[in-house]
Amino acid sequence: MTAVPVPAPPAARFVPALVAVNERHGVTVLVDRQPNLCRWAVHALVEGKDFIISGPGKGEPTNPSNRELAAQITQAVGRIVRRTGEMPSQVFTSDWATAELLRAKSDLPITDLTAPPAALAAERGAVAEVERGLVSGLVLACDSSRGRGKTVNGCGYVLAYSNGADPILGAYTSVSTHGGIRAGELAAIRRGLQSTLGHHPVLREGVGDLKVLTDSKAALEVLDRVSTGTLQPFDDTDSVAECKRILGSARGVNISYEWVRGHNGHPLNELADRLAVLARRNREMGVDELTNARMIASIREDAKDVRLGEWLRGQRAAYAVAKAA
Repeated sequence: MTAVPVPAPPAARFVPALVAVNERHGVTVLVDRQPNLCRWAVHALVEGKDFIISGPGKGEPTNPSNRELAAQITQAVGRIVRRTGEMPSQVFTSDWATAELLRAKSDLPITDLTAPPAALAAERGAVAEVERGLVSGLVLACDSSRGRGKTVNGCGYVLAYSNGADPILGAYTSVSTHGGIRAGELAAIRRGLQSTLGHHPVLREGVGDLKVLTDSKAALEVLDRVSTGTLQPFDDTDSVAECKRILGSARGVNISYEWVRGHNGHPLNELADRLAVLARRNREMGVDELTNARMIASIREDAKDVRLGEWLRGQRAAYAVAKAA
């Protein structure tokens, strides 16, 4: 008699995560990683209630290496273990890439089971809270550099966080036939603003606040004239076009603009100036993209040593004192 084939039991990875959570204790990890920014949350049920640890925390890198990220998450799981008194039998992840990273860089018991939807929803709320903290007190410093007798402007910007997170840097070039260095300064503001909104789209919803610094009074004056519809005959088309792009991008954003004296030791302005000069010279000399990226990375490392977070907190404290007086 021929044996009738019996279907094999389903693989463990297809067991519903909710069943696994009910039967065993589990921890869920969610990672939201973007260029230069990484936010994460770790969730567990403690006495039937959500217990969430999110990051990066104060003093932790916001653009960590894979090893640093795994260490941050492992430490968070350790805090949960101390709270519950037992090691989780499995750790769920929000996506395959996070699972592979933690398997390679940690000793956590990563499972292929689908993460519990309720845990992921709670973690997304925690990550959003981290985001709201990051966009409070943002400062964007912008500068431009123009070669003598040329139409190319180097544009540099530095986005600094008041909580001490790693700054975001950018270096680009623009071409201005009519606007000269003023159009370059406005192009730097535009590129810096667009990059900031790309990293933090929540700013468009009126969450957080952004201060833009520039050492060009002329750029701020024409921006004000475009915003109020009081253009003058000497306002060139390149500068006006850049202003319109800036104002369009800044809709819904709690944004302010401030002039700072250039080449006067201002830490953010000095960094933005270095980036602008670097971008212009590298284009003029035909430097390849890889070398250009390495040079920008060198300035990024220098920026970490400037202690921008301490400087920003000092500025905010001084502002609060002046406002109270």
